[in-house]
Amino acid sequence: MKFFAEREGMTRRQFFKGAGMLTISAIFLGAFSKLGFDAFAASTDYIEKRAAGLYALDEKMAIRKSHENPEIAQIYKDFLSPGEVKPVSEKAHHLLHTKYGKDIPNFITELKSKPHEAA
Repeated sequence: MKFFAEREGMTRRQFFKGAGMLTISAIFLGAFSKLGFDAFAASTDYIEKRAAGLYALDEKMAIRKSHENPEIAQIYKDFLSPGEVKPVSEKAHHLLHTKYGKDIPNFITELKSKPHEAA
């Protein structure tokens, strides 16, 4: 490769060509890094404002915890664990826990194999 071959010296034209390429790349790098820092600062600012807004909304809520919600307690008492409020019942576990990825086909097979239970 002619470009990488060592030479005795560098011509004036080669020097200016190299210096120009270096300058242009430095300018582009500076401009793109500035855009990147500005975008990062804007996204960080947005996230902080969004979190503050969510916390402010949460503080205004009358019922802030799901286990203290009387409607949820009634659903457990009537359906998920009849007669008592027991969040760790077998029925609650199967109906309310999320399955991901490779667990889904096995879960569908399991649901199809079980007979429908009367509510």
